[in-house]
Amino acid sequence: MSLRPAPDAPPPLLRTTATRAERGSFAAHGHTRLPGLWDRALAEGLAAEGRERWARAAPPPRGPRTPVPAGRSARRATPAAGGPLLARVHLALTGLGRALTGRLLVPTFAAYGYYEDDDEVLLHVDTEQCDLTLLTTAFGAVGPLHVHPALRGSSMERLGVLERDPAWDRAGGVRLTYPATGVAALDGRTLPHHRPAGPLPGPSAVAALCYRSLF
Repeated sequence: MSLRPAPDAPPPLLRTTATRAERGSFAAHGHTRLPGLWDRALAEGLAAEGRERWARAAPPPRGPRTPVPAGRSARRATPAAGGPLLARVHLALTGLGRALTGRLLVPTFAAYGYYEDDDEVLLHVDTEQCDLTLLTTAFGAVGPLHVHPALRGSSMERLGVLERDPAWDRAGGVRLTYPATGVAALDGRTLPHHRPAGPLPGPSAVAALCYRSLF
Protein backbone atom coordinates (compact mmCIF):
# COMPACT_ATOMS: atom_id res chain seq x y z
CA MET A 1 0.00 0.00 0.00
CA SER A 2 1.44 3.38 -1.00
CA LEU A 3 1.35 6.26 1.44
CA ARG A 4 0.51 9.73 0.16
CA PRO A 5 1.92 12.80 1.91
CA ALA A 6 -0.49 14.72 4.10
CA PRO A 7 -2.11 17.73 2.36
CA ASP A 8 -0.20 20.12 4.64
CA ALA A 9 3.13 18.25 4.47
CA PRO A 10 6.19 20.26 3.39
CA PRO A 11 6.75 20.02 -0.38
CA PRO A 12 9.68 17.84 -1.51
CA LEU A 13 12.33 20.48 -2.16
CA LEU A 14 15.74 19.39 -3.41
CA ARG A 15 17.49 22.15 -1.48
CA THR A 16 16.47 24.88 0.93
CA THR A 17 19.57 27.05 1.08
CA ALA A 18 21.50 29.33 -1.26
CA THR A 19 25.02 28.73 -2.55
CA ARG A 20 27.85 31.15 -1.88
CA ALA A 21 27.73 32.26 -5.53
CA GLU A 22 23.97 32.93 -5.33
CA ARG A 23 24.38 34.92 -2.12
CA GLY A 24 27.20 36.93 -3.65
CA SER A 25 25.24 37.64 -6.83
CA PHE A 26 22.20 38.81 -4.87
CA ALA A 27 24.31 41.02 -2.58
CA ALA A 28 26.10 42.61 -5.55
CA HIS A 29 23.18 43.06 -7.94
CA GLY A 30 19.91 42.72 -6.01
CA HIS A 31 18.85 39.75 -8.12
CA THR A 32 19.91 36.21 -8.97
CA ARG A 33 18.62 32.88 -10.29
CA LEU A 34 18.21 29.83 -8.04
CA PRO A 35 17.69 26.74 -10.24
CA GLY A 36 17.20 23.15 -9.10
CA LEU A 37 15.06 23.80 -6.01
CA TRP A 38 12.49 21.12 -6.87
CA ASP A 39 11.88 18.29 -9.31
CA ARG A 40 9.61 18.02 -12.34
CA ALA A 41 6.85 16.40 -10.26
CA LEU A 42 6.53 19.48 -8.05
CA ALA A 43 6.72 21.74 -11.12
CA GLU A 44 3.84 19.78 -12.64
CA GLY A 45 1.91 20.06 -9.38
CA LEU A 46 2.27 23.85 -9.40
CA ALA A 47 1.19 23.94 -13.05
CA ALA A 48 -1.90 21.87 -12.29
CA GLU A 49 -2.84 23.98 -9.28
CA GLY A 50 -2.24 27.20 -11.22
CA ARG A 51 -4.57 26.06 -14.00
CA GLU A 52 -7.23 24.91 -11.53
CA ARG A 53 -7.17 28.23 -9.62
CA TRP A 54 -7.39 30.36 -12.76
CA ALA A 55 -11.22 30.30 -12.71
CA ARG A 56 -11.27 32.14 -9.35
CA ALA A 57 -8.52 34.66 -10.14
CA ALA A 58 -9.19 38.40 -9.72
CA PRO A 59 -7.04 41.56 -9.74
CA PRO A 60 -5.70 42.13 -6.20
CA PRO A 61 -7.26 45.10 -4.38
CA ARG A 62 -3.81 46.40 -3.44
CA GLY A 63 -0.45 46.37 -5.12
CA PRO A 64 1.97 48.51 -7.12
CA ARG A 65 0.16 51.01 -9.32
CA THR A 66 2.34 52.64 -11.95
CA PRO A 67 0.81 56.03 -12.82
CA VAL A 68 -0.22 55.57 -16.44
CA PRO A 69 -3.43 56.50 -18.29
CA ALA A 70 -6.45 54.81 -16.72
CA GLY A 71 -7.30 52.75 -19.80
CA ARG A 72 -3.86 51.21 -19.98
CA SER A 73 -3.69 50.62 -16.23
CA ALA A 74 -6.99 48.77 -16.25
CA ARG A 75 -5.89 46.63 -19.21
CA ARG A 76 -2.75 45.61 -17.34
CA ALA A 77 -4.48 44.61 -14.09
CA THR A 78 -3.21 41.06 -13.60
CA PRO A 79 -5.70 38.52 -12.20
CA ALA A 80 -4.21 36.55 -9.31
CA ALA A 81 -5.13 33.58 -7.14
CA GLY A 82 -3.47 31.57 -4.41
CA GLY A 83 -3.41 27.84 -3.72
CA PRO A 84 -2.46 25.42 -0.93
CA LEU A 85 0.52 23.88 -2.72
CA LEU A 86 1.93 27.30 -3.56
CA ALA A 87 1.42 28.33 0.07
CA ARG A 88 3.42 25.30 1.24
CA VAL A 89 6.26 26.08 -1.18
CA HIS A 90 6.18 29.70 0.01
CA LEU A 91 6.64 28.66 3.64
CA ALA A 92 9.25 26.02 2.82
CA LEU A 93 11.44 28.57 1.00
CA THR A 94 11.59 30.96 3.96
CA GLY A 95 14.94 29.57 5.12
CA LEU A 96 16.40 29.91 1.65
CA GLY A 97 15.26 33.53 1.52
CA ARG A 98 16.88 34.24 4.87
CA ALA A 99 20.13 32.59 3.76
CA LEU A 100 20.11 34.50 0.48
CA THR A 101 19.54 37.92 2.00
CA GLY A 102 21.00 37.58 5.50
CA ARG A 103 17.76 39.07 6.85
CA LEU A 104 15.03 37.73 9.14
CA LEU A 105 12.29 37.32 6.54
CA VAL A 106 8.72 36.16 7.05
CA PRO A 107 6.29 35.10 4.29
CA THR A 108 3.69 37.72 3.35
CA PHE A 109 1.80 36.53 0.26
CA ALA A 110 2.04 34.12 -2.65
CA ALA A 111 -0.11 34.07 -5.78
CA TYR A 112 -0.33 32.96 -9.38
CA GLY A 113 -0.56 35.90 -11.80
CA TYR A 114 -2.28 35.15 -15.11
CA TYR A 115 -1.54 36.41 -18.64
CA GLU A 116 -3.66 35.69 -21.71
CA ASP A 117 -2.94 37.96 -24.67
CA ASP A 118 0.55 39.19 -23.84
CA ASP A 119 2.94 39.08 -20.88
CA GLU A 120 3.52 42.80 -20.30
CA VAL A 121 4.35 44.04 -16.80
CA LEU A 122 4.55 47.81 -16.32
CA LEU A 123 7.70 49.35 -14.86
CA HIS A 124 7.32 49.37 -11.06
CA VAL A 125 8.73 48.45 -7.67
CA ASP A 126 6.93 46.04 -5.36
CA THR A 127 5.06 46.90 -2.17
CA GLU A 128 6.47 46.94 1.36
CA GLN A 129 5.44 43.29 1.62
CA CYS A 130 8.19 42.32 -0.83
CA ASP A 131 11.66 42.88 0.59
CA LEU A 132 12.37 39.66 -1.30
CA THR A 133 10.37 38.52 -4.34
CA LEU A 134 10.73 35.00 -5.77
CA LEU A 135 9.30 34.30 -9.23
CA THR A 136 8.78 31.15 -11.27
CA THR A 137 6.72 30.21 -14.33
CA ALA A 138 3.80 28.04 -13.17
CA PHE A 139 2.61 27.15 -16.67
CA GLY A 140 2.89 28.48 -20.21
CA ALA A 141 5.80 30.68 -21.27
CA VAL A 142 6.54 34.31 -20.45
CA GLY A 143 9.52 36.43 -21.40
CA PRO A 144 12.32 37.42 -19.03
CA LEU A 145 11.86 40.14 -16.46
CA HIS A 146 13.94 43.27 -17.11
CA VAL A 147 15.49 44.77 -13.97
CA HIS A 148 16.89 48.30 -13.82
CA PRO A 149 19.65 48.87 -11.24
CA ALA A 150 20.25 52.37 -12.63
CA LEU A 151 16.71 53.36 -11.60
CA ARG A 152 17.07 52.41 -7.93
CA GLY A 153 15.60 55.12 -5.72
CA SER A 154 13.09 56.25 -8.35
CA SER A 155 9.59 57.07 -7.17
CA MET A 156 6.57 55.42 -8.74
CA GLU A 157 5.81 58.80 -10.32
CA ARG A 158 9.23 58.83 -12.00
CA LEU A 159 8.72 55.25 -13.19
CA GLY A 160 5.34 56.28 -14.56
CA VAL A 161 6.94 59.09 -16.57
CA LEU A 162 9.29 56.58 -18.19
CA GLU A 163 6.48 54.08 -18.81
CA ARG A 164 4.41 56.74 -20.56
CA ASP A 165 7.36 57.91 -22.70
CA PRO A 166 7.23 56.25 -26.16
CA ALA A 167 10.96 56.91 -26.52
CA TRP A 168 11.87 54.91 -23.41
CA ASP A 169 13.78 51.76 -24.36
CA ARG A 170 11.55 48.90 -23.27
CA ALA A 171 14.16 46.38 -24.36
CA GLY A 172 16.67 47.84 -21.89
CA GLY A 173 17.66 46.64 -18.45
CA VAL A 174 19.16 43.36 -17.28
CA ARG A 175 17.21 40.29 -18.35
CA LEU A 176 16.29 37.88 -15.56
CA THR A 177 14.88 34.54 -16.68
CA TYR A 178 12.89 32.11 -14.55
CA PRO A 179 14.41 28.65 -13.96
CA ALA A 180 12.11 25.74 -14.84
CA THR A 181 12.53 24.10 -11.42
CA GLY A 182 13.52 27.06 -9.30
CA VAL A 183 13.06 30.80 -8.89
CA ALA A 184 14.37 34.17 -9.95
CA ALA A 185 14.99 36.26 -6.83
CA LEU A 186 15.04 40.03 -6.64
CA ASP A 187 14.94 42.87 -4.17
CA GLY A 188 11.57 43.84 -5.61
CA ARG A 189 10.86 46.69 -3.22
CA THR A 190 13.84 48.77 -4.35
CA LEU A 191 14.84 47.35 -7.75
CA PRO A 192 12.57 48.64 -10.55
CA HIS A 193 11.52 45.99 -13.04
CA HIS A 194 9.22 45.44 -16.00
CA ARG A 195 8.51 42.98 -18.79
CA PRO A 196 7.96 44.29 -22.32
CA ALA A 197 4.83 43.03 -24.02
CA GLY A 198 5.35 39.90 -26.04
CA PRO A 199 2.85 37.53 -27.69
CA LEU A 200 2.05 34.35 -25.81
CA PRO A 201 1.60 30.88 -27.33
CA GLY A 202 -1.26 30.37 -24.89
CA PRO A 203 -2.42 31.31 -21.38
CA SER A 204 0.46 31.56 -18.92
CA ALA A 205 0.94 32.11 -15.21
CA VAL A 206 3.83 33.31 -13.05
CA ALA A 207 3.95 32.38 -9.37
CA ALA A 208 5.17 35.21 -7.12
CA LEU A 209 6.25 34.62 -3.51
CA CYS A 210 6.96 37.63 -1.31
CA TYR A 211 8.72 37.98 2.02
CA ARG A 212 9.06 40.94 4.39
CA SER A 213 11.99 41.64 6.70
CA LEU A 214 11.14 41.98 10.39
CA PHE A 215 13.87 44.59 10.76
